[in-house]
Amino acid sequence: MRIAPLDAAQALEPTVVRDLVYAGAAAADGIEHVRVRARPSCLDILAFVDSNDPQVAADVLRRLTAEVIGRTELLRLWRVI
Repeated sequence: MRIAPLDAAQALEPTVVRDLVYAGAAAADGIEHVRVRARPSCLDILAFVDSNDPQVAADVLRRLTAEVIGRTELLRLWRVI
């Protein structure tokens, strides 16, 4: 999953975003590991999701990321791209 700020001045530490994703995950999401990697103008969120279906895993991460962005003031200017 890739997220980017609407305002380039809104840089965040990858560890902050990782912690927010972990905090937003429910046990039913099956999130077992999250890594966030900084890119020049965005962040990549990678996760191991316990699922036999890669599309389901991708959907879980996309939904979780969107929910975390939607309810976190610190991420209000960020979007899934």
